[in-house]
Amino acid sequence: MSYFINLADANAQIAARKFDTAPWDEIPTDAAKLACLAQAYDRIYYSKEFILPTYAEASVADLVVLQKAQIEMAFYLAIHASDEDRRKGLQAQATVGAGIVKETYDKDKLYDTPIPPFVRDLLCAYLAGDPGQEFGAVDLCRDENESVGTKVCDFD
Repeated sequence: MSYFINLADANAQIAARKFDTAPWDEIPTDAAKLACLAQAYDRIYYSKEFILPTYAEASVADLVVLQKAQIEMAFYLAIHASDEDRRKGLQAQATVGAGIVKETYDKDKLYDTPIPPFVRDLLCAYLAGDPGQEFGAVDLCRDENESVGTKVCDFD
């Protein structure tokens, strides 16, 4: 899946938006570039942070933003995916510090999916909301003797 119809469109977007395209250009094959785009799509589409439409559901305005976000995510992955995998692997092994490179890892961030800030900015209109902040009904001062939880109609 992707927000792009073909690789040529994605390549054109990268060429138009990045002054240094070397990380993308260094991906060895078109198949690898397509895999990077697929991983970028999966990273943002399945993120618990956003509720995104599919390509078929997206409006033209949505596609403009979603394609930018996918390109930015793919470019990030082209640069950082292998380092990120190594670090997440260390975190999964309960490692909190790597002495040789003097890095420390926050054990509370093991389950967080790295998404660049600019991608989050692009997708702010699609935020899923904070858990525990869901909409709900509460009892207010009422003239009736029924509570908000009382079923007052039958849809069966």
